[in-house]
Amino acid sequence: MRPGYHSVKIMSDDTAKSSVIHKALDILLLFQGQQERYSVEEISQSLDIPKSTVYRYVRILYEKELLEKVGSAEYGLGLVLIELGRKALASNREMRLIALPSMKRITEETGESVSLMRLYNRQVVCIESIEGRQALRVTIERGRTQPLHAGASSKILLSALPDDEWDEMLDFPLQRFTSTTITDLDMLCAHIRAVREQGYAVSDGEIDVGARAVAVPLADHRNEIVAALSIEAPASRMDAGVVTHYVDLLQHEARVIHSELS
Repeated sequence: MRPGYHSVKIMSDDTAKSSVIHKALDILLLFQGQQERYSVEEISQSLDIPKSTVYRYVRILYEKELLEKVGSAEYGLGLVLIELGRKALASNREMRLIALPSMKRITEETGESVSLMRLYNRQVVCIESIEGRQALRVTIERGRTQPLHAGASSKILLSALPDDEWDEMLDFPLQRFTSTTITDLDMLCAHIRAVREQGYAVSDGEIDVGARAVAVPLADHRNEIVAALSIEAPASRMDAGVVTHYVDLLQHEARVIHSELS
């Protein structure tokens, strides 16, 4: 570099817009926790963003009614977001109600726990579950979240996304929960492509030691994969033969749910 000259990083319009969107979304996602209102200073400290920048993003969110002013110096979620939340709950409620009869049939036949999982904010969340009848059982409670790189349902939902979105959706470095968690990106990508090809996923203690799960995709009326349907059990009760039977059972009920959603 010549003396007296400085390098200048030029940001494209698309990159600048993407940066604004991400920071604005980070502000909104602060409200996922227990705190219901934030001041500009609290947002600045929580996200490590200059207060002048926070003011700019908060003003945009306020103008779009995504945030509302509470008192003289704090902000809470706006009515638009509350209405969107109601619609999201209604959407999940419809899927849950349609899926429940199938989930009950699976539990009655297998005696094992069954769960319905959806993608939300780069994580996978359980929106419905039925606990198994066995004394020793594996259960995924409603509301539990897990990352996209580990777990049978997570791998189903990741396989439904285009390959070029995986880097953006995954949190790096990939967290290792147990010795069977896949944390190498190349190995994970190859594994997810195999899941997509075979139409089901198996997890062998990737999040919880001794737990095994098998999951299949659930498609809506547009044939888009919107959820994963899975059976969870101790590994001692789910050998290869049982997995094959469970895949058939899950795929049958997934077709039933799909026909109801259509």
